[in-house]
Amino acid sequence: MQAIQGIYDGKMIRPLEPVHAHPNARVLITFMEVGPAEKPPVTRLQDVAGCLRYTGPAKTLSEMEEAIQKGIAEQRK
Repeated sequence: MQAIQGIYDGKMIRPLEPVHAHPNARVLITFMEVGPAEKPPVTRLQDVAGCLRYTGPAKTLSEMEEAIQKGIAEQRK
């Protein structure tokens, strides 16, 4: 079993970290606090862009979308 934290905005639960689970996984949701939770910290692009580790010519939007679709297809295998 894994535990993750999230924030419920009144309509849906938004995870505060990536969720690694199989599709149709059974989940148990427990509300730990009564009242509003703190908003997650703002992450700026310049704070995280260094982790991308890409050097070379800029990719086009269509190249990026193709790579995303390829990654999604590989995850579904």
